[in-house]
Amino acid sequence: MDFVAPLLIWIETHPTWAGLLVAFIAFAESLALVGLFLPGAAMMFGIGALVGSGTLALWPTLAWAAAGAIAGDGVSFWLGRRFHGQLRALWPFRTHPELIENATAFFERHGGKSVLFGRFVGPIRPVIPAVAGMMDMPTARFFAVNIISGIFWAPVYVLPGMVFAATLGLAAEIATRLAVMGGLLLGLVVVVLWLIHRLFIWFHPRTHAMIAAALTWSDRHPVAGRVPAALLDPDHPEARSLTLLAFVLVGAFAVFVTVIEALGAGGLLASIDGYVYESLQDLRTPPMDQLMVAITELGDGEVLVAVSAVVLAWLGGRRHWQAAAHFLAAGLFAAVASRSLKWFFEVARPAEIYDGIVAFSFPSGHATHSMAVYGFLAVLVARELPGRSRWLAYAVPGVLITAIGFSRLYLGAHWLSDVIAGLSLSLAWVALLGIAYRRHPAGRLSPGGLTLVAALGIALAGGLNITLQHQTDRVRYTPAREIRQLDSQAWWTDQWQTLPAYRAELRPQQSHPLDVQYAGPLTALRGELLNAGWQAPPELNALTWMYWLDSRAALSAVPVLPQVHAGSTEALVVTRTLPARGEVLALRLWPSNVELKPNGQALWIGNVTRLRRSDLPGMTIPRTAAGFDAPLQVLADDLANDHARLVKREVADANWSGDVLLIRSSE
Repeated sequence: MDFVAPLLIWIETHPTWAGLLVAFIAFAESLALVGLFLPGAAMMFGIGALVGSGTLALWPTLAWAAAGAIAGDGVSFWLGRRFHGQLRALWPFRTHPELIENATAFFERHGGKSVLFGRFVGPIRPVIPAVAGMMDMPTARFFAVNIISGIFWAPVYVLPGMVFAATLGLAAEIATRLAVMGGLLLGLVVVVLWLIHRLFIWFHPRTHAMIAAALTWSDRHPVAGRVPAALLDPDHPEARSLTLLAFVLVGAFAVFVTVIEALGAGGLLASIDGYVYESLQDLRTPPMDQLMVAITELGDGEVLVAVSAVVLAWLGGRRHWQAAAHFLAAGLFAAVASRSLKWFFEVARPAEIYDGIVAFSFPSGHATHSMAVYGFLAVLVARELPGRSRWLAYAVPGVLITAIGFSRLYLGAHWLSDVIAGLSLSLAWVALLGIAYRRHPAGRLSPGGLTLVAALGIALAGGLNITLQHQTDRVRYTPAREIRQLDSQAWWTDQWQTLPAYRAELRPQQSHPLDVQYAGPLTALRGELLNAGWQAPPELNALTWMYWLDSRAALSAVPVLPQVHAGSTEALVVTRTLPARGEVLALRLWPSNVELKPNGQALWIGNVTRLRRSDLPGMTIPRTAAGFDAPLQVLADDLANDHARLVKREVADANWSGDVLLIRSSE
């Protein structure tokens, strides 16, 4: 894999030869023997990233990739027809005969369609064409399927890299924070899915042995063994033992937290909580805030109660009383346990003992209730699925529960310890309850029907809650910003230098200076600029983004990508077309959280920049170009009056120093 990066760099620096090299990579990736060891998927992803960055053209790259893939499969097919069974004696088939066997079984099962399907199937992908030749598939039929599959294969392998690179570029235009958060969320989802899959693979073949060992232990210990026997033995009633375990679980949890803090680990928990909180607050952006508020509302009590009611009604209507009773027990435990523990940590113990733990939010109610409701739904569905598919029943709710817990951290509603505590407590109960449910007689229910009912309940209840509460919750979870006050005359003379010099991003070197400061109402400035030839660009929304798909559209006629400073999007954005120069300028202003005395005028900061046409294929997206002094001078000329003046700013150890335009409203 060490040669992938240098190879992609070579392609980037030699675009003239890039087409042939792309075809060669696709050819080798599809060739039997070679394709087994070549990291072709990673290389094609990298080629797609070069397309997304504008280094390579899209359609020629897809054409070269398809041609190489078709040729590679064609040569593999010829090898199979030429050597037939002799391929089994060649390395690596000699030491790994399962490669031929698996490909042969796949071909026998799917026939000629296997050439189409096999091109996208993991380790047997380069072997399928050779096996098709070994099995004497008609040549004309093979090449018909080969050409079709090659044409589809090229965009499937190239476009993800292109989208990835383009997304990073657009996210960086909007906010580096958004790019980091997107990567963090994607990584979290991948980790959760991998962890659930690995745990399922480990536990699934060992479950029966573990149950047998637990039952043997319970036989040897008649008193203490009643609890595991009640859970695992279908002939034992489970209600009394489950009630006892519920009390033991909550009590043990409270004792555990108390002991941890008594041993001095509470300070460590507080430090970790504080670090995670500060890190995520630094990554907040308005677009991500909207997404996280929507996700957290799926864990609201109103939504979970509505989903539970729908599921219980469906189970009761089909007389699945055992399933309904266990599902109800899961939700009731979460409600009682979380409230009891909150009371314990808030009232029953002195505050100094649990310093660092937020009493009223420990454990997280959202995390506790979401794990109980969505987690036990997974148990109900998984019980009815074949063994190999059960992990998927846990994976989907697992991602949803993790997303809800993460949203609480992102929004600053809970500490990390709150969320982990809620998830752990409820997961332990769901596991015990699930074991009891699976080991005792219960009628079979329809997993598809239950999944559909639960999904509809989540969609309807969640959608209604988001519609009614979204704006309120956005305000509720918006971080309070401290307002600083400056004397108006002091700002005009020298205190303007105390405001940020750059748009706040997470880059080692800032690249967007804040070279405009305005004191006054935005409506007054907007009106003055519109009279001077500036214009309001189309607002970016669910429909107007499609203007970007017109590659011939003028930059001034399409929505401008929003940008973020200190977690806020622009309060004002206007553009100016300069036909003589062939340029479009954009003025953006953000709140500075500063008020000027004595009249309480708000102070706004921003910049004026040149826009350039993006390099994305078939799209017109205005993006910020380098060079800030000339656009600033245009704005200064348009506002040439006693209420605007240019001053010089020198920033030590920075990659920019230049003029700053101060604008004071005449109102």
